[in-house]
Amino acid sequence: MPLKTRPLHDKFGVEILDVDLRRLDDAQASEIEALWILHPVLLIRDQLLDEQEQVEFSQRFGKINLHVRTDIRSRSNPEVVLISNLRTEAGANIGALASGEASWHMDSCYKPDPDTGCFLYAVEVPATGGRTSWANLQLAWDSLPARTQESVENLRGEFAYQIYSVDKQTEKGLDGIRTRTPDVVHPMVLSEPRTGRKGLYLDPMQTFGIEGMTPEHSEPILDELKAAATQADLVWEHSWKRGDLVMWDNARVLHRREPFDENVPRLLKRTTIFMPQDKYPTPQAASAKR
Repeated sequence: MPLKTRPLHDKFGVEILDVDLRRLDDAQASEIEALWILHPVLLIRDQLLDEQEQVEFSQRFGKINLHVRTDIRSRSNPEVVLISNLRTEAGANIGALASGEASWHMDSCYKPDPDTGCFLYAVEVPATGGRTSWANLQLAWDSLPARTQESVENLRGEFAYQIYSVDKQTEKGLDGIRTRTPDVVHPMVLSEPRTGRKGLYLDPMQTFGIEGMTPEHSEPILDELKAAATQADLVWEHSWKRGDLVMWDNARVLHRREPFDENVPRLLKRTTIFMPQDKYPTPQAASAKR
């Protein structure tokens, strides 16, 4: 029997209903993959996953990735990154982002070989605050004037690692990370391999320039593209509940998180994968075509 679904937003995203990811069979996994190819964001509620089960589910869709920061990885499963404001007895954060706002960004674009598939699973979340939003980069491309599309289609953006959180509490583990992740360039427009549908590929925080352009020439272009990428009507906002799993395609959406009460515990677990280039738009595939 086909999986039941309902839309998350009138323009993109799907919630998959009545499925237990611990008992997923190959046919259901194939259905989920087919949905993910069509929809860059999927929501699956009411799950009860341990870390290994989350890793195994993620691996059904691509090769698993290890985050460049070792300090935010789970000790028992290094493929899992902890997103949390929880602290050790010594007062150190156990994971990334703490309780502050995380501005619009995409994960991993600062690497020469970005992992594009993300899975975020809610273990403990506050009743209010901490909502996460996704903005559709393909719809943003569609909204651009034809002259802008023509002018940016073959450009390459310059990307660098940035800290997403504006929380005043300094995150540890960042020493030398810009040395370990030197600046890179990626195509600013990606195409789906099967349909040719195009979308922007840029990060409002981590795309700092355009290859071959001076800042005075690149900044107005980037400002226009970043504004298009985060238009309110192209955004889906999610209020988390325990047991929610959201999976999204970093090459097709941006995401951000609202702040929340630092005294309320919040713990989410993230895994990331390298999505197959023959099924999804990826910066690797776009670079290979140049």
